[in-house]
Amino acid sequence: MTLDDVLNQWIPYRLQAIETLQFAWKWMGESDQPRQVDVIVDGKVKLRGNVAAIANPMIEVGIIHARALLEFLGLCAQDGNLNQVRKRRSDDIAVEHFSTVAKPLSIVTPSDALSAYPGPKEDAEKALVAIFEWANKGLAHLTVGVLSDKYTDQHLDIACRGIPVLLHNHLYAKLGKSVPTPPMAVPSSGP
Repeated sequence: MTLDDVLNQWIPYRLQAIETLQFAWKWMGESDQPRQVDVIVDGKVKLRGNVAAIANPMIEVGIIHARALLEFLGLCAQDGNLNQVRKRRSDDIAVEHFSTVAKPLSIVTPSDALSAYPGPKEDAEKALVAIFEWANKGLAHLTVGVLSDKYTDQHLDIACRGIPVLLHNHLYAKLGKSVPTPPMAVPSSGP
């Protein structure tokens, strides 16, 4: 996989997963009652279940992709605070692997990330930390660990709207590019 593949396929694919997360979250919130959903392919029902059968995987995958993109930028969470990644693994692909003609791009600092949000910085920090905590404690592990805060729909919305802005500001704009349209299908090789 090349850095161009990351720019043109994998990041747009992950951003699309975040959009799908937002859609599924709103869809789940439309009713407290179970609702049936049918997935129809070529006129035939391929899956029948309740909305959660479709929406939950969309939400969970979106959170994992959101976390991956934040880490790609150089952000992490520690003790309920937004922090900067201190050490990369040798096979990680990260924002600092990209460069302009003049210099490599820089890792995004927590203050850089929070300054992009027009509202209270503590809301932005909670939103981004929520993504890490939901991904790490809620999805990637079975744990009795508690989240550092009570997160809301607003935190999810702030994070989902903010991550594309951070990628635009700290990657694509610096490279003089716009964010490409996501691929129609999953790219053929893993990230």
